[in-house]
Amino acid sequence: MVAAGSNTGNLGFWNVGQSGSHFWHLDSTTLLVQANEANCLYFAEGSGPLTIWDIKIGKLLSHRVLHKSRINTIDFNCQNPHIVATSSSDGNACTWDLRYTDADKLTPLRIFSHDGALQSAYFSSSGCNLATTSADTTIAIYSGVDLEDAGVICPNNRKSTPLSTLRAKWGWDDSYLLIGNVKRGVDVVSAVQRKTVMTLESPYMSVIPCRLNTHSYEVGMLEGATTGGQVYARTLR
Repeated sequence: MVAAGSNTGNLGFWNVGQSGSHFWHLDSTTLLVQANEANCLYFAEGSGPLTIWDIKIGKLLSHRVLHKSRINTIDFNCQNPHIVATSSSDGNACTWDLRYTDADKLTPLRIFSHDGALQSAYFSSSGCNLATTSADTTIAIYSGVDLEDAGVICPNNRKSTPLSTLRAKWGWDDSYLLIGNVKRGVDVVSAVQRKTVMTLESPYMSVIPCRLNTHSYEVGMLEGATTGGQVYARTLR
């Protein structure tokens, strides 16, 4: 099942391999919804706040302003679900411990600052690495015990204005990242070599895949979405 949201407030569900789709309409101000447990949804909406909603009891648990501008991504550390990473158009990515959301002021564990807006901040599958994508399409990788070791990758997307909203997504391990490119393909970027090692292409992919997602349980299943309203599913062999 693939879920994809649009900028008009629609949320579509596509059962891959079967015909037919279903759509829900959400408040168009909602930018992103994420969940790390069965009972809670995490909303990034407006200009910087994070809202935690308990589905089971239908109650607002927390509403905190974490950034000075819109939050573009929310990602949970799969090895420690209390730790979350956020990226923002204010040029910062932050890691947080959500066990302390009831405190008067939620303080970030780490702040990763960049010159331009940050489009994404994603943990690797091991939870030991964090990759951020900035508006200039550079990718920064933070690793080490406290994510203190930093390295920058400049993939083939530099100087490409339409790609300012691309987001690098980790593959199924810590060795590489995936990011769309101007040639309507997906670059495979080695986290070790710090460069693009191959490009995935398809005649069916007629628009730049600016949003990518890897299947959590089926290794090799990749989904991509475009600004033109298309959603792709691909199996890597």
